Amino acid sequence: MTRLFDIDRWNEIVQTISRNRKRSIMTALGIFWGIFMLVVLLGAGQGLGRMVRSTLGDMSVNSMFFIADQTSVPYKGMPSERSWRIENADVEALRQLACVQHVAGALFGGSHNCSNGDHKGDYSLMGYAPEIHLIQPQPMLFGRYINDIDMLQRRKVCVIGIQVWRDLFPGGEDPTGRTIKVGSSYFTVVGVILKKGQAQLGSDIERTIILPATLAQQLFSRGNSVDMLAIAGRDDVPSKEVERQCKEVLFGRHLIAPEDPRAAWVISTSEIFDKVQRLFRGIGLLTWIVGLGTLLAGIVGVSNIMLVLVKERTQEIGVRRALGARPREILAQILSESFVLTFTAGVVGLAAAVGVLSLADSIYYQAMIATLQGPNISWQISFSTGVLALAILVTGSLAAGIIPASRALRIKAVDAIREE
Repeated sequence: MTRLFDIDRWNEIVQTISRNRKRSIMTALGIFWGIFMLVVLLGAGQGLGRMVRSTLGDMSVNSMFFIADQTSVPYKGMPSERSWRIENADVEALRQLACVQHVAGALFGGSHNCSNGDHKGDYSLMGYAPEIHLIQPQPMLFGRYINDIDMLQRRKVCVIGIQVWRDLFPGGEDPTGRTIKVGSSYFTVVGVILKKGQAQLGSDIERTIILPATLAQQLFSRGNSVDMLAIAGRDDVPSKEVERQCKEVLFGRHLIAPEDPRAAWVISTSEIFDKVQRLFRGIGLLTWIVGLGTLLAGIVGVSNIMLVLVKERTQEIGVRRALGARPREILAQILSESFVLTFTAGVVGLAAAVGVLSLADSIYYQAMIATLQGPNISWQISFSTGVLALAILVTGSLAAGIIPASRALRIKAVDAIREE
């Protein structure tokens, strides 16, 4: 411990490094660049991974979407190539399954011309049940989402996307309670929904006008049918099992063969999430490989400069050995010089990289605030990741310092004193 606070020892380390200033600066720059690139690449890789994962937004990981298609297998006297439709009663039947957490119907209404006074635009019309907002939560900028009373009373109300709000209400005012014209009908705006995630149900949420599903069935002349089922399975039930049980109920109710591969088109977010996770792990692995390669170049530079310093100090080391310096003291001196050079350059490089990532965070956040678009993610690395990167650098440099240190220990005092 006393050696740690020995001022003379630290002065000697600084003087030794300063004696070869240019060489030390070039080596320090290599170390600086190595950890700087590693941390920046890690931040970029992790930020990209967060952005890719954010495409699902807050959508339930164990959710799936069913769209009816034509059958491909004859079953119980029913022919193949038969069309069928999902009905309200199917929604209620699936709601009784223990593996299902939420289920809701959705209807596609196509594109319609909409207006608010002189402000006009063409937007998608969708009919959603309130449970959609539980399966795929989206933040509200103003007002509320469709609720059960809207459904029960078939209220002529709507929730509009952020781009619809910008176009029809360019003044930026709260539009709740205002009336907009959709085709030849009028609807009262009850909320403005923000986009969170890229995975959307049938349309771009920013350019969508959402109606109560029961009202949409009436307006679109769909009777009691829906175009799509959105289902959130329980987290403790595998998505394949949820899909199997849901298909069993749906196909049984519509006389469809259980093994029919084409009767329903199913999209599972669990599969998408797994692909995103694999992509993220691949990006992380590639980042570490590239970053550690850059870091290795700096560590090799440390080893080289330490070898040069040992060679230039052959006589000094020999004199010390002759005066009774123990091998561990020589070893500690060489490794201390390696540590000081590496740690100083590493801390500066780490701080610079964190500063760059913080600047990127600030720029991204300002852009997101200005446009009200994009996921709220950070490009910054975690504290533990930064400490790990610095620890790898210091450990590697100390390991690299063992080679020149062992060379110093092999120097014989007599030979060293004779050397010119």
